[in-house]
Amino acid sequence: MHAEALFRFARRLTGQDDSAEDLVQECFEKALRSFHQYKPGTNCKSWLFTILHNCHRMRLRSAQHRREVLDPGDDPSFSLVEHFLEHEVSSEQTFFDNTPSAEVRQAVGELSEGLRSVVLLSDVEGLTYQEIAEVLSVPIGTVRSRLNRARTSLSQKLWQIFRAHLAVPAR
Repeated sequence: MHAEALFRFARRLTGQDDSAEDLVQECFEKALRSFHQYKPGTNCKSWLFTILHNCHRMRLRSAQHRREVLDPGDDPSFSLVEHFLEHEVSSEQTFFDNTPSAEVRQAVGELSEGLRSVVLLSDVEGLTYQEIAEVLSVPIGTVRSRLNRARTSLSQKLWQIFRAHLAVPAR
């Protein structure tokens, strides 16, 4: 029921379909193992998003730890971080590829990760402020503040885009 929404969010977090599928699978496995902790009558979608977000954070921590302990070998110029950055698709790429306007995709893409996550969970996935706060493990006031800043920034950027499209070319 919520698999598609979880996959969309996982794809935005990881930037890759395979990694997103693995992340959703891990989320469902953890949800099944801890189903006894689910409170009937609460929002299941929000609960699953929280598990998925926590799984992603744990993967990032684990990857960071692995980067710290890996031996780069004999090449002193080798950088594992740079290698990953060169071969990773941006975390929002698939979402942006399905958005009709390149300018809108760019405007959303220019938001910081914190602002982008809040606006996507709210305006794309339809989560409430409380649900977003739980998913991201931040206070609800932080969600409101970030969402306000994200929407203000997007509004200003989109107004500039709109004005550029209305501008009459000079003769």
